[in-house]
Amino acid sequence: MCGMPNTAFTLLAAAALGLLSTLPVQAQLPPRDLVVELRQISEADANTVSTQPATMPLTPQRIQVRNGEKATLAMGQNVPIRFVQAVGSGRDGSGVSYGMVWMQAGQSMAVQPRWPGARQPVRITIAVESSSLQAPTGNAELPSQARGQLATTVSAPLGQWVTVAATGGGQAQPGSYSSEAAADTRQLVQIRVLAL
Repeated sequence: MCGMPNTAFTLLAAAALGLLSTLPVQAQLPPRDLVVELRQISEADANTVSTQPATMPLTPQRIQVRNGEKATLAMGQNVPIRFVQAVGSGRDGSGVSYGMVWMQAGQSMAVQPRWPGARQPVRITIAVESSSLQAPTGNAELPSQARGQLATTVSAPLGQWVTVAATGGGQAQPGSYSSEAAADTRQLVQIRVLAL
């Protein structure tokens, strides 16, 4: 042996095992497929039941992913925009040359749900990006591009809608009434996870 007494070696091995047992153990996630749904609805629709379809600025998203894995869903389109590049006049007459650019509009969603099983809540990491084209204003020939982002981590009970973000007008105070347009209603971004 290396000259180390047998009892010293045993004590050293026991100390090393004791240190290893104090390290955090990564919880094993159940090997299940999960369905993640993301939607945007008005705050009024979230509290009422309606037979009419709600107006949803964010297209509802639904994706299946393995428990603990990351999934990305992108839906969008490239839109060709034609514009006047140059106007010229000369001996041969006037001429107009056109240019074209491609602009993107759409949404992408990345989710990573981690469900420990049983009645435990699901921990979800979410990243949503959206881009849309706005009508040109003033003398501008090209539309402007509006972009939005949402990134968060939440805990949600399995099978229940949970609000992760809100946009738009403020919430009405109890006992107060307003004649303001309904367009100022808050929009809620909600998520739900289902186990298959």
